[in-house]
Amino acid sequence: MSESAVTGIKDESRATEFAIVINGELAVVPHETVSYAEVVAIAYPVAPGPDTTYTVTFRKAKGPRQEGILVAGETVEVRKEGTSFDVVPTGKS
Repeated sequence: MSESAVTGIKDESRATEFAIVINGELAVVPHETVSYAEVVAIAYPVAPGPDTTYTVTFRKAKGPRQEGILVAGETVEVRKEGTSFDVVPTGKS
């Protein structure tokens, strides 16, 4: 396989990657729509405790809802680069 063919494959795979920021750390996801559960799993692969709940806020998203709060069961469309999330464990109330 030629170098240009390999480069074309790499460029094509990058076309489907979305660079988001979660709690100040870069994360790359393979799709434009990101769920609450996915963001929480990236931010906290191991939950701080069994009864932990999370507050998830976002900004610089794509579409009419560019910032707000993401709750369990919801999704948001992210930009190719720059959408950021803050995920804070809040405990059970």
